[in-house]
Amino acid sequence: MGLHGLHGLLLDLDGTLIQFQIDYSQCREKTIEILEENGYPKDELSIETFVLKMLGKATHYFEQTLRYSDTQINAIKSQVDGEIAKVEYQAALKAQPIPQMEKLLKYAQEKNLKTGIITLNTSKNALVSLNRANLQQYFTDETLIVGRDQTSNHKPHVDHAHTLLNRMHLTPEQVCVIGDHPSDIEVANNIGARSIAVVSPKHPREEFKTPYFVQQNNPYPKIIEILESFRIKSRE
Repeated sequence: MGLHGLHGLLLDLDGTLIQFQIDYSQCREKTIEILEENGYPKDELSIETFVLKMLGKATHYFEQTLRYSDTQINAIKSQVDGEIAKVEYQAALKAQPIPQMEKLLKYAQEKNLKTGIITLNTSKNALVSLNRANLQQYFTDETLIVGRDQTSNHKPHVDHAHTLLNRMHLTPEQVCVIGDHPSDIEVANNIGARSIAVVSPKHPREEFKTPYFVQQNNPYPKIIEILESFRIKSRE
């Protein structure tokens, strides 16, 4: 990847900018209830399984075994998504900013870096979280907050990132992706962008395929130093 000027940041939300304590057990319980009601075998469902994985397996079963139409399957998925969005909303009302990360947003503002969010939350709940955490002033263009409801393929699929890049009118080489989950760095690698991992006990350094990282509990000033190094290298 050639060096290009740094013109924008693609940021994850939960765990990167805010603390977002969602009740994952409740999300899985709601998903299990809906899938079972629609004919998916109860013994194939587990509270330990991620929602997206359950939906993937259920979709295959609905298609191949029950021969449901796309319309029927999409209706089931929408029902699950609606219930999860309700749980997310309650968590969004309690969102708190991650210490020191507002300094990153101020830096981006001072350097005229376009800043957007790609999140697995809904765009509406992302806005609620930002308002609750008093970070909404850094995201006045709401079209640059791209939730799962605005893309057919979620990160780490490239479509999620490209949706935001197209709205920013930037190329992958012009941005840096910052996130606390390996999938955030995976999407950066998939599109050919620079990246910075926000590491924590939940997701340690070894899980990320990038040489650049900061600690979630102490990201500043290292995160600014890394971004400055990107800007300097691009001018050399």
